Amino acid sequence: MSGIEREKIGPLPIWGWGVCGGVLLWALYVWTLAPTTGFWDTSEYIATAHILGLPHPPGNPFFVLFGRVWTLSLAWTGLGVAARINLLSATFSAAASVFWFLAVARIWAHFTSDRRQVLVASLIAMLVGGTAFTVWSQSNLNEKVYTVSLLVIALVSYLAMLWEDEAGTWRGDRLILLVAFLVGLGASNHTISVLALPALGLLVLWHDWRTLLRWKLAGAAALFLLVGFSVQLLFVPIRSAENPIIDEADPQCESLIEAVIPDTYVDRDGNRKLGVRCEALSFALNRDQYRKPPLSERQAPLSAQYANYWQYFDWQWGRGLGDKIRPFLTTLFLFFSFIGLWRHWKGDRDSFVYFGALLFTLSIALVFYLNFRYGYSLFTEEIPDVNQHEVRERDYFYIMGFQVWGLYAGLGIVTLWNELAQRLSGGGGNGGAKGGRNVETNGGHLRASPFLAVALIPLVLNFGRADRRGDYAARDWAYNLLQSVEPYGVLFTNGDNDTFPLWYLQEVEGIRRDVTVIVHSYLGTEWYPRQLRALTEPCPEGVDPMATPTVVVCQRPFDVEAAVGPYRGMRPSPPTRSIISLTDEEVGRLPPIIPIQQDTSLRVSEWVTSDLRQGDFLTYADLLVLHVIQQSMGDRPVYFAATAPPVYSAWRFQPHLLRQGLAHKLVHGPLESTADTVFLGDVADIVWIDRERTNALLWDVFQVDYLLDWDLWPEPSTRASIPAQYYLAYATLGMAEELLENPTAAERSFLWAEEMLELTRPPE
Repeated sequence: MSGIEREKIGPLPIWGWGVCGGVLLWALYVWTLAPTTGFWDTSEYIATAHILGLPHPPGNPFFVLFGRVWTLSLAWTGLGVAARINLLSATFSAAASVFWFLAVARIWAHFTSDRRQVLVASLIAMLVGGTAFTVWSQSNLNEKVYTVSLLVIALVSYLAMLWEDEAGTWRGDRLILLVAFLVGLGASNHTISVLALPALGLLVLWHDWRTLLRWKLAGAAALFLLVGFSVQLLFVPIRSAENPIIDEADPQCESLIEAVIPDTYVDRDGNRKLGVRCEALSFALNRDQYRKPPLSERQAPLSAQYANYWQYFDWQWGRGLGDKIRPFLTTLFLFFSFIGLWRHWKGDRDSFVYFGALLFTLSIALVFYLNFRYGYSLFTEEIPDVNQHEVRERDYFYIMGFQVWGLYAGLGIVTLWNELAQRLSGGGGNGGAKGGRNVETNGGHLRASPFLAVALIPLVLNFGRADRRGDYAARDWAYNLLQSVEPYGVLFTNGDNDTFPLWYLQEVEGIRRDVTVIVHSYLGTEWYPRQLRALTEPCPEGVDPMATPTVVVCQRPFDVEAAVGPYRGMRPSPPTRSIISLTDEEVGRLPPIIPIQQDTSLRVSEWVTSDLRQGDFLTYADLLVLHVIQQSMGDRPVYFAATAPPVYSAWRFQPHLLRQGLAHKLVHGPLESTADTVFLGDVADIVWIDRERTNALLWDVFQVDYLLDWDLWPEPSTRASIPAQYYLAYATLGMAEELLENPTAAERSFLWAEEMLELTRPPE
């Protein structure tokens, strides 16, 4: 099969057709590209790529570095940073499809000498794999870093097919070294990149097991892998030592030697694990802050975990169909995939060993290894406790496997096309799924060609749900939430979606950097309080934190010139103290949990009390919330995001909270009913609303009008939360207007509230 890529079919060599197919897929992704950031981890990765920060462990340094270079290289386009990063995802994914095309071409060339059939098989496989729903939806919005790893695995798979024909030669040895380097480099993007290793090992063992006995080659491969992975071991601690604004896990090392010397360390549960001598880096590499249980301790029954995988598999081929009809289409494409697998098994055992093992690793084995809780939207009636479910849909973890399933579905379609062509030409079905070499069919393939149109089904039926054009919801959610906070405010948030989009807006678009966003879940770590303390230190005279905006210097200023309506004309004084006065040692001595033994009234300040109840308990993070509040009161405003009830309810602060837009202000003073401070009674969790401020925010500041034209909220894991927060904002304002006997204003607010409530409903 040597050199098949260079063989010409019509005006182009086979590789040229692959590039053309990749360009068309890339154009599809660009056509449906998200114009800005999205929910979940999208904003975190865009922001960290922009400022060379460190996202959540293990830090994904290859993506951060490449993303920074990419955005700088495309600055001439005039596109926003977020759109450039989304374009990066589209480009990586399209490039991956080209290498899948070339791998399929080498595979199918074992079945037939007809190069036109090779071309058709490669293009059809590329089309179905590239338009599988998860592949498509991750390609036009860089939600994660998985399209980079998708390219790594696709390239490695193609190189494995080359090695099959070059094993035992000098060129074959060089291919092994290149693969080792790519796997190491891919691991510095995400560890999912190493999932090709089991298939690679099995291929070598099956095809040329003597290669494993060549210790010099094995040693060189290990060295090349380490060189690739050195991006992870070196860049992460080097950049962390410079204190970037986003520096999750703070994996600094006293010296770089510590970052590369293997050693063991003790994790938070007292278990000894393999890592490096630098303990902070070991914690980050092994993601210890997440404290995932061992595989023997299942977070949900295996049957439920595989049911969740089947749910995601069911989405791939016709996401726009209803739940009752779609399983029939899914069964059809699963049948196509099995036909493709059978054809591959009969035609070329060696490459099948690799791809069969790869598919097994990326699906069945990966489900077992990931050990997820119950799926976000599965078994909700049987298991109503949300804490036993994943916080979101996790189909993106299986993107590589879904693309490989798509490749095989495409091969199955081409196999059946061959079978049909044989019958139409009177050949009696010689060489379809039965494994023989195809013969000329005297036009039978042309007459059977309409059958190939079934490969377009995922393209047509996934388009509506994968299309991201005009989706500014996450970016504008962040804008609306940040603008709900007064100058120099601290804003407590609860998780990804009320945190990461805010980071994006602050670090990429430079909006409201004066607000200190405090994510509650990170307060339970040792490193986060240190960063908050440094980030909110008053600036010494003559020091401008915006001179080096990507690293922590001191409290960042309120941009008076860019102030929106409610804050226009304000000239607030910068805070006089950090929000955390405790030393690292004092923070470390805080108890992990405090149970409340009896009803207690705790005075937080002159005006604010916390009425705790017997049976309540306070965590380490809750104690830091209290400390930040006490340090901030009288010096800077304190807010809780409307999405953060677990944060303020732990202290039962509700009677002291005043709704302003999408945030609740902890009022350092008396709350009394006026024409603008309205008491809502028992109809809402937050019983006070600042009518004047909320009016100004909702009608003059918020960027939300276009949502009224939406028929469906596109992101399933935020459908029940983000639109609901808009609903509550407009509904509570309507209640206030109704209490103040302003029927016209109340009706307007209630109308918008109903429109937002409609967006919380799932598709029929």
